[in-house]
Amino acid sequence: MPEETENNPHPQFTKDELPRVLVIDDEEPIRRLLATGLSGKYHVSAAASAEEAADMISKSVFNIIICDICMPEISGKEFFEECHKVIPEVPFIVLTGQPKFTDAINYVKEGAFYYLAKPIDFHLLGSLLEKALSEKKVEFNPAETFHKSDFNGYKVIKSLGSGNSGTVLLAEKEGNFYAIKILRKDIDPDNSAVRLKRFMQESEILKQINHPNIVKLFEFNHDDKSSAPYIIMEFINGKQLSAHIKQKTEMTFAEKIYIINQIAYALDYVHRCGILHRDVKPENILIAENFTVKLTDFGICKVSESGITMTSDVMGSPAYMSPESFDSAKTQDRRSDIFSVGVLCYELFTGTRPFHGDNFYQLMESIREKKPEAPKKLNPQLPNWLQDVMAKMLDKNPDKRFGSCAEVMKAINFYVNEASSNATAGSITTRILKSMLIMSNVWK
Repeated sequence: MPEETENNPHPQFTKDELPRVLVIDDEEPIRRLLATGLSGKYHVSAAASAEEAADMISKSVFNIIICDICMPEISGKEFFEECHKVIPEVPFIVLTGQPKFTDAINYVKEGAFYYLAKPIDFHLLGSLLEKALSEKKVEFNPAETFHKSDFNGYKVIKSLGSGNSGTVLLAEKEGNFYAIKILRKDIDPDNSAVRLKRFMQESEILKQINHPNIVKLFEFNHDDKSSAPYIIMEFINGKQLSAHIKQKTEMTFAEKIYIINQIAYALDYVHRCGILHRDVKPENILIAENFTVKLTDFGICKVSESGITMTSDVMGSPAYMSPESFDSAKTQDRRSDIFSVGVLCYELFTGTRPFHGDNFYQLMESIREKKPEAPKKLNPQLPNWLQDVMAKMLDKNPDKRFGSCAEVMKAINFYVNEASSNATAGSITTRILKSMLIMSNVWK
């Protein structure tokens, strides 16, 4: 946190709440330059990629975003377009080392606050930030909203972060902590009906689910007259799996297997309830004490035979989507979620994802057409059987994948138990299990 100045430079903010600026640039010197140049007047956070920035936006509220156009995997332009849909009220300043007049016109026309050329003119940038803050809409204050309303005795403590659908708060009641997910109607008002429908579906699903590895729902309010419909859920005192992967948390092989097994266990349950999650990724896996998994965020799930299913649009997080998921929701089934678990498993055991691309279309082509590196090449300690299990989850042909998450667990548990009991590789049971893992050569 930068030091506060003697006089508050931003009267619309308290001295303890400097405006929060998110800087996104894949060049470390530029990130450092911006952080140094803006410190004192702003709380500056920096991200090296659009993916890292998206994770930060899901956890914190930013007042201004500054983003380079040329970015790895997801371009600054694509990231800007997505941000403008989700958080249109946040001013977005675009940076470029190759300015073009037509680009400047198009970006501003599409909603960017300014198109700024490198090298950065800090005097101009400072003026732009001040202007952006002065013109910015009055912010939604969830804590204030709930303190003013009758909220069944829940006391809002702080914000836990913001995501695509709204804000998550930490609350307390009778000595217990809860997470309150609030739907913000001021975000993307043109699609508010669809967003409310998804929000209602998520709460209706969670209300019916009672599983040790799925976040539990306690209360919800869908009153159309409410400025902020909400869901009150179990509060998980832990971290997203993505944070463990990024921070390279020391985990044993057994602990990682335990995490994958719990994810499969939770998904097998929801699949048997006729639900597809459709957004299985490390950000939606919370890890509590003793590596206990809690699956969360059913906002874009698909429910079989339901009048409130989601649209048939392509939905999900591209890096974890199955090849068929890029066509439409109609082509997805439980095997699509199994593919996502395969991607997640690969990343957990190797530290990198199996599929890559500089933008959405390259990533989609990689998932659909290209073979990933064999995980044992990246992690030689990986047992052959786990590489085979990953291969069966990651087959591009759904018919060649495991038919259910129960089969995934059965294969993993058998081999883990076989290793601990020193069973012979030629046993009948082992041969039967291996016959289940007959697959295409999915690796390079």
